[in-house]
Amino acid sequence: MANLWLKNILGQIPDTEKLESARNQLVEEQKRHQEIDESDMLKEYEDLKAYIESDEFQQKKKEIESIIYTGSDEEKLINEFTNLQKDKSIQLYFKTLESNELKRFEEIAASEKLARYNEIKETVESGQIEEIKKQMDADHKAELDKAKRFKSLKKQPDLKKYFKLINSPGFKTYKSLKDSDKLNSFNSLKEAVAGFDYSKINKENETEYKEQIDQRDQYQNLQKDGELKVYFKFVNAGHPDFIDQTSGGELMNEYEALEIYLQSDEYQDKLKETTFKNSDLFKVQQEYKQLQKDPDIKFYRKFEQSKQYKNYLEVKESDKLKRYYELKEQTEDPAFTEKVEYLKDDKKFEKTEEYKSLAKFKELENNEDLKWYFKATEEDRFKAIRQWETIFSDDFDEQQLNNDVWSPVVFAGMMAFNDNYVTKGEKQFFTKGDNLRIDQSALKIETKKEHTKGKTWSKKLGFMENEFDFTSGTLNTAKAFRFNQGKIEAKVSLQQPSNIVHGLSLKGEQITPHIDLIKTGNGNGFEVRYIPKENGKQVISHKIKGININDKFFIYSLEWNENELIWSLNNIEVAREPHQLNGEELYINLASILEKQPENLPAYFTVDWIKVSKKQAVE
Repeated sequence: MANLWLKNILGQIPDTEKLESARNQLVEEQKRHQEIDESDMLKEYEDLKAYIESDEFQQKKKEIESIIYTGSDEEKLINEFTNLQKDKSIQLYFKTLESNELKRFEEIAASEKLARYNEIKETVESGQIEEIKKQMDADHKAELDKAKRFKSLKKQPDLKKYFKLINSPGFKTYKSLKDSDKLNSFNSLKEAVAGFDYSKINKENETEYKEQIDQRDQYQNLQKDGELKVYFKFVNAGHPDFIDQTSGGELMNEYEALEIYLQSDEYQDKLKETTFKNSDLFKVQQEYKQLQKDPDIKFYRKFEQSKQYKNYLEVKESDKLKRYYELKEQTEDPAFTEKVEYLKDDKKFEKTEEYKSLAKFKELENNEDLKWYFKATEEDRFKAIRQWETIFSDDFDEQQLNNDVWSPVVFAGMMAFNDNYVTKGEKQFFTKGDNLRIDQSALKIETKKEHTKGKTWSKKLGFMENEFDFTSGTLNTAKAFRFNQGKIEAKVSLQQPSNIVHGLSLKGEQITPHIDLIKTGNGNGFEVRYIPKENGKQVISHKIKGININDKFFIYSLEWNENELIWSLNNIEVAREPHQLNGEELYINLASILEKQPENLPAYFTVDWIKVSKKQAVE
């Protein structure tokens, strides 16, 4: 029996998360070490080290220090550049280039104001505006002449007489009687009286001709009517004929057409349209005059014609300036400057590629990654990791269990009838995966209260159908993975371990041999067990106490070497036993079993990860 109580109290059992973090960190450091080992940087360092320590490097150093500046190509280029710097036209070019005047000129050149000025200037100086103005003035005069013609027509004698007549009382009377009953009656009576011989009438026959006498009396009365007198006076004067002739004449037609036109909106619009001052061209003309007076435009036009600007344009695209810039760029290039200094310097070697190689070597020699790499190599920091090669692992990071690796049916049941069974006395039945799930990258075996039916095995009765009030789950790798010797590790959390038999075991074809990394259900703590094949009734068991494993993650491990089985909890050895396994390969088995009435359900057997490693020969 191993009692971890004192180690637990003294804090000597490593914290699971810290232990796992330290392991992960070591793995990451190994990856970093491997990356550096395979890196171009390390290869460069080793190549440089070999080169720096060679005779070739030392000889090259001596040769380089014999080079001088005088007569070199670099000296010739500097002298040529110096002469161009003194050139008057180039000096004036740069003076202009850096001047506020050029800056202002270029700002104006890019402005909308100048663009507008040039646009208007082209239009104004083309003479188009003046031609359009002449035409507009002519059109405007033509419109005004229509008004003058209208006034002259109003003074024409016939038209004056015409308008006087149609506005007279006589014309009004004429129009009212022209087609009236009164005039028709008068004409009818006149015709009747004129057509009758009144000399035939005497006192004897007056009665006979009473109608004719009445017509004559009526006619005589109408002759005295004032309106008819005015009517016949107007007619006898020939006025109606005059009015008819005048109203249908060319003068009247012209007059009336002009009167309508001159009173229309069209006439007013035409006057406005033909008035030059109302036109957009007039505004353009005025805008051009204003722009000609604008300080920026005046400055632009003056500077454009200056000697300074003409020199600027002449030099700007010249081969001389192009060469100046080529030499400037070349002589100001850090590499060129460095070369000149190198040629002038007695310590020329420090300006060479060889010196750079030496400097690079020293830089790499002080590189933190390489310093760390060599230190880790010297310490052989990853020897423990290199000792073990992972041959099986499952982090349960997928959404579903890998059915190609794990089987939810006990091995014997899978081989016999491809179904689960439990041993007599167990209160749960193993479902075929319903009590297994992946949750937050961890495998969970759930034990819960649930009625079901299944097979029970007993030595006396064999397999029998039975009813169960509880269900649980089991998993094994019998079909996919078995191993002989190595190390198996698992990060596990167990709920109600004192009441539920949670087991992580290694099994074979037969009941024995059998190895338990974890077996709970017998009070506090857990057991580790080994049941040899030679004697199945002999159970070698170690009870691990003094630590609360309920609902907490621990890393359980078993190292199976040629001679011994070594059990550990968070790297603390808890048991060690010799074995006689003789090369038999075992598979991994997980299960939760109820041998007594549980307290609270559901309860979980949680596996965060599990892996198996083989020991390697390490130099």
